[in-house]
Amino acid sequence: MGYPPNINAAEYLVRKILPVVIKRKPDIKLLIAGANPHLRVSVLKSANVEVSGWVSDMRECYAAAKIFIAPMQIGTGLQNKLLEAMAMQVPCITSALANQALKAAENEEILIADTPAEYANCIIDLLNNPNLAEKIAINVINMFSKIIVGKRKPLKLKS
Repeated sequence: MGYPPNINAAEYLVRKILPVVIKRKPDIKLLIAGANPHLRVSVLKSANVEVSGWVSDMRECYAAAKIFIAPMQIGTGLQNKLLEAMAMQVPCITSALANQALKAAENEEILIADTPAEYANCIIDLLNNPNLAEKIAINVINMFSKIIVGKRKPLKLKS
């Protein structure tokens, strides 16, 4: 959690998006997981926010999560944590910027948001609508299957 785009995303999530969500879901809990969190991330801890630091098996975090939020505002390229969450069938919300590399179908394989209000609405929608969450999770597995069997253009990873 020392990579500048991740620091920026964590700050944006906690300072801009979470307050909007808390107005509607005051008991919501957010886990920010990642090795060696930067001081700017560590100070985001609160009653609603846990900053875990190193996690020996991220699959446990994904398995416990209801949703995954990657509000990338800066940086480019494919976000590995986003791919991992999707592979674990965790419904994901990200920015249009982050989805440029992924090219997931909006509202089918992923939810896209670019403002705090849009993120908050996506978060609430996924938490309140298990059918939507399940649809996205299933569609993502289908997306990955199409990539594997060659019926969809493969993701281009930047070195």
